[in-house]
Amino acid sequence: MNSRERVIAALERRRPDRVPYFECVFDERVMQALLPGGDYHAFNAWIGLDNASQNRSSWSRENVEFIDEPKGLFRDKWGVIRAFGPESTPVPIEGPIKTPGDLKRYTPPDPNADDVLGGIPELVERYGGRKAITAICRDAFFNPAFLRGTQQFLIDMVDHPRLVHELIEVCLSYDVPAMQRMVKAGVDVVVFGDDYADKNATLMSPRHFQEFLLPGLTRCVAAAHEAGAYVVKHTDGNVMGVLDMIVASGIDALNPIEPQAGMDIGLIKAKYGDRIALVGNIDCGYLLSQAPADEVRRVTRRTIQIAAPGGGYLLSSSNSIHSSVKPENLMAMVETLRECGAYEGAG
Repeated sequence: MNSRERVIAALERRRPDRVPYFECVFDERVMQALLPGGDYHAFNAWIGLDNASQNRSSWSRENVEFIDEPKGLFRDKWGVIRAFGPESTPVPIEGPIKTPGDLKRYTPPDPNADDVLGGIPELVERYGGRKAITAICRDAFFNPAFLRGTQQFLIDMVDHPRLVHELIEVCLSYDVPAMQRMVKAGVDVVVFGDDYADKNATLMSPRHFQEFLLPGLTRCVAAAHEAGAYVVKHTDGNVMGVLDMIVASGIDALNPIEPQAGMDIGLIKAKYGDRIALVGNIDCGYLLSQAPADEVRRVTRRTIQIAAPGGGYLLSSSNSIHSSVKPENLMAMVETLRECGAYEGAG
């Protein structure tokens, strides 16, 4: 199998030749520590990744208009003020929708704009047919929450439910066609990256998730499938309280199954493994950032033993390979996959 075939087999809950290695974001400093002078493409080949992504946020300091450059503040195309920080994605600070009246005057970005595809055409030209090309997209939470401010958006679910529905509709009017353009351009796997939870529970009640977010997620999943892509639903935190609903939305796989948030991959494999594939579960907090390499090897081996049998598992971190990940721990994880990730009798 080549990498694309391997990823697709796992997403279809079939048994590939070996467990795929799937990761959407690598911090530049970690890559440079392991492969000095190499770019993302060289690193992707060197480390043996089975997918290929844009591996960067949509923003860099070279392509934004600052409103306060010393503080790293700029306004994105949604009108949200963001701040550059140490990681790849700038943090949303303030949204433009202060009142319901603001929404009536608001125009979302154009899904047909030239910048929507970003570096996807280059990925397709370089990796098409060989590696699974991935794109991180949005479903029904992050963009409307950022427009309003996340805390206020959650309060609105109780105090202003109509506004919540309207915000979601405005955002999906961009997010769905933009995502479908990416798939038509050659993306194989859409990763819906909206996080619904912290380490304890979802940020909203299961009832509010069902009312406000589930319909939008379900529509996004169906639209991705209609366009011809597989769907990985990424959400950090403990989502056990809404996992039945997330699975029912039609996703192909769940990511990142954060162990520090109590997401037990063995339990999830037993309960949902006949319906979805699993992607992740290697802790990028303590384990990859602080633990001894031998502990990384032990945990990675055990995770593969639990999640891989029968197929339907893709090895990945519990979020991303961020700036605090120790390069030697990343290599311990990858080398363990090489040592024990093959399926018996494969090939």
